[in-house]
Amino acid sequence: MGYVPDGMTPAQWKKVQEEEKAKNSKKNFGAFGPQTFKSRSLQSFQKDLEKGKADHLLPVMNAKKLVKQGKINEEDIPYMQRGGAWDNSDLRTARKKQWSEDDKKYEQAEKKPFWAGADWSGRGAPTPRKTSNAAAQQAAKPKKKFGLW
Repeated sequence: MGYVPDGMTPAQWKKVQEEEKAKNSKKNFGAFGPQTFKSRSLQSFQKDLEKGKADHLLPVMNAKKLVKQGKINEEDIPYMQRGGAWDNSDLRTARKKQWSEDDKKYEQAEKKPFWAGADWSGRGAPTPRKTSNAAAQQAAKPKKKFGLW
């Protein structure tokens, strides 16, 4: 016994479920951040912006229509709008952009689960907290001899 939508046979419903499961198995639902495009860290973007290697990415209105008309190339559409990659690796005809060391570090951090703590600030990995032992701290304090002090 199980749920089968009206108008479908159990075999048809099972086929639909298997197709959905196959489609969703390719997705990483536990990943952090947007999954429709391949991004880079803000730190590396700002460094490239200061060096003149990057520009601000403003959305293009009617982008698909302009590409069909031949007025712009597909690489002129910001990667977030087209659902691609910042380095143009999703386009066959476009020139690929160079990766910096910051980009490589960010890529490695993105492969880790989000709770592993990606370094978005660029200041290095957070230092672990020291565990405190209350008894050791009490023993280290000087003992009061009299009065309030």
